[in-house]
Amino acid sequence: MKTTKGIRNIFFSSSPDHHHHHHSKTTSSSSSVYSVSWSPCPSPPRPSTPLHTFSESMMEENIELAEAMITKWNPDTCSGFAKISSLFHDDRKEAKDFLKCVKDLQRAMRFFISQNSNSVLLIRAQHLMQIAMKRLEKEFYHILSDNRDHLDPESISGRSSHASEKSRDSTSDYEDDVESEDEIQTAGDSISEVEEVSTIAMNDLKLIAECMISSGYGKECVKIYKIIRKSIVDEGLYRLGVEQLSASQINKMDWEVLDIKIRNWLYAVKVAVKTLFSGERILCDYVFTSESSKESCFKEISKEAAIHLFQFRRDLTYGTSFPAISCL
Repeated sequence: MKTTKGIRNIFFSSSPDHHHHHHSKTTSSSSSVYSVSWSPCPSPPRPSTPLHTFSESMMEENIELAEAMITKWNPDTCSGFAKISSLFHDDRKEAKDFLKCVKDLQRAMRFFISQNSNSVLLIRAQHLMQIAMKRLEKEFYHILSDNRDHLDPESISGRSSHASEKSRDSTSDYEDDVESEDEIQTAGDSISEVEEVSTIAMNDLKLIAECMISSGYGKECVKIYKIIRKSIVDEGLYRLGVEQLSASQINKMDWEVLDIKIRNWLYAVKVAVKTLFSGERILCDYVFTSESSKESCFKEISKEAAIHLFQFRRDLTYGTSFPAISCL
């Protein structure tokens, strides 16, 4: 009965003074009951999670499959055919498989980051990703370099805007975001060989760019693109015969000589705006899906050429007093 009173005294008393005369008798019993009543129950063993185990096994398999493919095309250690060949030029099916392995590797890395950021498998996946990106950098560079003639701004600007529109309208990921080989071959009857080659090259550049950017290597991809494409734009401007003359040089020229240079400059501006800069804009918009990447690339590639082109107009204004110049 003492224990029962103790329980009621703890859980049901309305005030601290209630049953005060029983205090000395119930203290020890109350303490004992309180201790028993509030002691935490041992946690039951955590049930097994077969779904988690299955997911982990799938991610491990993704890493193993990716390792076989990526190691084969490691630019530092590959030998034989893989060493001297281009993945995208010589084995297009394997190129698509390579990109799929990279995508699966990304998925595995996200999984292990969420589970254990110190996982040995995560470290292994990160190492493989570095190798894969190094290979894609090499492929990206070779496609841009080997297709300078097919991807010149004049050829691109003269093409249909189909490629650019397709890029803007697409919402799928980089595996499905480009025209398939069958689509290109089907269209081959209505386009020239140059257009067909440039279409394939543009598709490959887009695939690689999206893969590298989604893997966190956008900076490396954009850097390669800017260097090569800027050299092409600068070369195109040079071929247009745009001279860089100072205001003092212009002021010393006879009107007949200056008139010829002005006509040449007007022609160069027309060609540069309609083909050189326009073609580069189309290619940037197609290769990159991110607006920031598009703008950054186009600005850095064309800025210096544009300044050089329109500097003549400025120097002409300040370097001569011919009345006809004011209308330019």
